[in-house]
Amino acid sequence: MSYSVAQNTSFLTIASIMQKIVSFVYFTIVARIIGVGNTGSYFFAITFTTIFTVVADFGMGPILTREAAKFSNRVNDYMNTVLASKILFGIIAYFLVVFFVVILKYPLDLRNLILLSGVTMFFDNLQSNFFSIFRAQKDLVYESVAIVISQILTMIIGTTALLFHGSLIWLIAAYTIPSAIIVLYGAFFVKRVYHFRIRPMVDREIFKQFLLLALPFALAGLLGRLYSYSDSLIMSKLLTPQDLGWWSVPYKVTFAFQFIPAALSASVYPAMSSFTVTDPGKIGELFVRAWKYLFIIIFPLSLGLIAVARPVIVRLYGVQYLPSVPVFRILLVSLFFSYLTIISGSLLNATNHQKIQTGLIAIVLVVNVILNLILIPKFGIIGAAYVALFSNILLWLLGLMFIRRVIVLPGQKLLRNAAHILSLAIVMSVLVYLLTLHFSIILTIPIGAAVYGALLFLTGAIDPALLKNYLQRLNFKKIV
Repeated sequence: MSYSVAQNTSFLTIASIMQKIVSFVYFTIVARIIGVGNTGSYFFAITFTTIFTVVADFGMGPILTREAAKFSNRVNDYMNTVLASKILFGIIAYFLVVFFVVILKYPLDLRNLILLSGVTMFFDNLQSNFFSIFRAQKDLVYESVAIVISQILTMIIGTTALLFHGSLIWLIAAYTIPSAIIVLYGAFFVKRVYHFRIRPMVDREIFKQFLLLALPFALAGLLGRLYSYSDSLIMSKLLTPQDLGWWSVPYKVTFAFQFIPAALSASVYPAMSSFTVTDPGKIGELFVRAWKYLFIIIFPLSLGLIAVARPVIVRLYGVQYLPSVPVFRILLVSLFFSYLTIISGSLLNATNHQKIQTGLIAIVLVVNVILNLILIPKFGIIGAAYVALFSNILLWLLGLMFIRRVIVLPGQKLLRNAAHILSLAIVMSVLVYLLTLHFSIILTIPIGAAVYGALLFLTGAIDPALLKNYLQRLNFKKIV
């Protein structure tokens, strides 16, 4: 028994929205209370260890999801072997965190924050093992609930620490404690729902098979993390904690919306993997549909927030974060291309073209690092923002070149969809900007959203019959 792609996308999207709302509120509270410099240190400690999560997972997560979706009779053995490997690789990853923290000679306070964040990384890696099983079973309810629970616990612990004037270390512990709890949660439901035996033992045959399959994913993941966070690493050595604090606000706000393509990718990836065996012709259809969904969401999101960037930053974080506004606008443009590359990467990985995806990320990473080393010393965080934009455009274009070799890509249809939806989003953003000159964003943003929704229906961008059918499918009952 499993849920449909539409249902799973909705479960994970709803959970991610709730999680991001709580996370957004929490980060806003933290940033306002602890100040720009401390926010920079707090942000970087989490960012630093995020890079090493790839070593801890070593590409096993996507392989477990993909292979378990194909061969249901071996899921239990797959899960236990990957769990054992994650424990081993997680320990190695933590020692690497310690090594690089010492080598890079970060201040003692920042070093302690990073080391505790490394413990969070270890637990996050273990819980992802169980989430891979839920995804392979096309049953994302349990992962969705876990996402919300974890973030609520983080906010409770972190806010309590702020109220009692606790040190920054407690703000990191607010992630570590819930992460450990979710490991137990995932293990409990995997055992109860699917009756799997949880025994971290290595099956040598499976381990060798998975290791060979995972190497491209591991390399791609490492390159992807370096691509995403190399700017922060460079800034940590070339700029001040205050600069990192100004960078962290627009970065966190734009990153908060990554749940949209991530949730969609989590649902379409197993489906694409299955189609490689059962019906390869459907992969292209699913890809085009996924891009249209993203067009409908990302165009109004990016343009609307660009229109109200200054009042949003000032109202939420205070005038101390005004230098974040131009960076925010640039990253919002970059967000569009970032969304599309996530789905493109999922298609290449699901169709066993992960080596191509790895190569593309490697090329863009080299360009990214070179440009950051040139522009960050000269232009600071503005330079880093422009490099992020250029890099995402480059990765998107390179991905398209290879996707055309895998599926038949109806370019004209995609362009028509994009042009149609973009024109509606421009109308909406102009209206929001004009209204913001006279009214509060609390009023103008909902008005803009309502106008955009009406335009989607009036111009036929969304078919009411298709939407009705979609809603009917969200009966939250499992299908065979």
